[in-house]
Amino acid sequence: MKAKRTWIYCRTAYPDAHALAVQQRTLEAFSKQHSFEVVGITAEHASGLDCIHTRLSEASKAVAAGEVDILLVTDLERLGRVLMETDSYLRWLEDHFVDLVCADGTIPQTSTEILHNLIKHHGMS
Repeated sequence: MKAKRTWIYCRTAYPDAHALAVQQRTLEAFSKQHSFEVVGITAEHASGLDCIHTRLSEASKAVAAGEVDILLVTDLERLGRVLMETDSYLRWLEDHFVDLVCADGTIPQTSTEILHNLIKHHGMS
């Protein structure tokens, strides 16, 4: 069985090198545990309210080129906190046959399911 090509995305809202490093180590360990092939890592400090497509440009280029099967994050909020923008990006990932996987191992089936769970668990709007 071929290893899933995985892009790790880590983000903290405020400059916190330790928190960013912890996220990255956690996701690298998760990838190893599940035999994912890490093809790229983005680790950055950026607001979750910024444009999601700008922050994820490196990963998005790899997705568009067909080089990624999974985008791995610690939780959905690492992608962004603006629902419409996040939904748009999730639909774009679906269109490119890329699964979003959270560190808890969840593989959401649809962007709508992801957003429903996000609103339910975090009270976001």
